[in-house]
Amino acid sequence: MHRRATAINAEIRGHGQSEIDLSGQGGAIASKLWLVATPAAATTGCDETTDRRRQVRQALVAYHESRDGAALNFIVNSYQGLAYSLASRFAQRGEDVEDLNQVALIGLLKAIERFDPARGTELTTFATATILGELKRHLRDRGWWVRPPRRVHDLYISTQQAIDDLTQRHGRSPTVAEVAHYIGSPVEEVVEALDAGGLRNSAPLDTIGSSGDDVYVSRKLGVKDSGMAEVEGRLLLSPLLARLPERDRLIINLRFVAGWSQTQIGSLVGASQMQVSRMLARSLAQLRSWSEPESQ
Repeated sequence: MHRRATAINAEIRGHGQSEIDLSGQGGAIASKLWLVATPAAATTGCDETTDRRRQVRQALVAYHESRDGAALNFIVNSYQGLAYSLASRFAQRGEDVEDLNQVALIGLLKAIERFDPARGTELTTFATATILGELKRHLRDRGWWVRPPRRVHDLYISTQQAIDDLTQRHGRSPTVAEVAHYIGSPVEEVVEALDAGGLRNSAPLDTIGSSGDDVYVSRKLGVKDSGMAEVEGRLLLSPLLARLPERDRLIINLRFVAGWSQTQIGSLVGASQMQVSRMLARSLAQLRSWSEPESQ
């Protein structure tokens, strides 16, 4: 959020004007946007009266002639409602709404800078196209956890727009075939693009899992396997154990793997507990001598 606010102020400084205060309470810039140099004008959004539109045109002329900060403030406050409205179109794409609002404000500032009042047209149409372009670039370049190929990414954007259009037209979710026909692409490519949509976001580790058992995702991750530390030892011992007599291997397995007592082992192999203890000691000494480098 701070980086996006910094980007907006960079746009303002590039125009030679005072910075915009985007701090707000809790980052709610939708209700607080003003230039430090001048008080905020009341935002009326797109439902401007004829007099308001005349004032905006005059402010545009004044800003482009003299880079007047008060004029820029008036224009931004007049059109910020339009910017937020356009940003809300992308609110269901997994991006934070406040981030989208600030991207839309950057688009608005660019539109004000590039607009030519001499053409005699309204800023609304030009600003709409510029803001939408800025939002789409943001989603294209920064809205993915894993960036897919450009072809797949662009097709994903087209499929999402097609889904929105077809849903509004038919009153239901369209089929993949309908989406493919609408955008003129093969069904296989549409499926690929939709699958790539899963790369846009990843689940935070502190969110509840989808199973409804109120268990955090992080609780379901794998833990350190204590047996991994034994792998090297097992790889080293396997060829050495194979050199022992079968009876000695059985005794070692029962004692150290199965966890039998020496008395239990003795009753199985027909030996006393003392004899089992001596056989274990002899076998371990033999394995130890074989494991020494000079004995290899």
